[in-house]
Amino acid sequence: MERKERQGMIFTTLFITGIVVSNVIAAKVVKFGVFLFPASIISYTFTFIIANMVSDVIDKERSKFLVWMGFLAQAAASGLILLGLFMPAASVERGEAYRIILGMNWRFTLASLAAYGTSQFMNYYIFNSKRFNSAVVANLVSVLVAQFFDTVVFTLVAFLGVYNQLISMVLSQYVIKIIIVLVTNPVFMLTKKMKG
Repeated sequence: MERKERQGMIFTTLFITGIVVSNVIAAKVVKFGVFLFPASIISYTFTFIIANMVSDVIDKERSKFLVWMGFLAQAAASGLILLGLFMPAASVERGEAYRIILGMNWRFTLASLAAYGTSQFMNYYIFNSKRFNSAVVANLVSVLVAQFFDTVVFTLVAFLGVYNQLISMVLSQYVIKIIIVLVTNPVFMLTKKMKG
């Protein structure tokens, strides 16, 4: 197996795992000081860096295909989780536990897919725009911008008309995402070693 093929398989596995796991662990809300955010924030934010690493190490068309496959994986996982919700449970307790942990309603599913489509493709186009002299800077800017729009789109679709404090919800999640992006951005520097 060629080196680029191995790298592509590793990136694809990490990206798809991050997308699918994010759907499952989003049900847990984490409290960190004054911040409230879904547990999926780390795994999902990291997928943007992985997509940019694919653009930088392999090629941008492979990265675009990866984003489409992530969308397909997210849609398929959401559909299968919802299908499981409607299957008869062996006991009321187990059925209720499944509903609490994995029972996304249609609005969260729609919000998740809309935010993914908006932010992942925005990240792809900004990173590959050739406006930046450094791939590390391009990664930082593209992920920060994409994460802002991801947060806004998801929050508006999921909570508009249901929750009053949308601005504080967006700001709280985006601050956490900024911290994650700044801490994980050095991981992107591994691309230099991988290209060598």
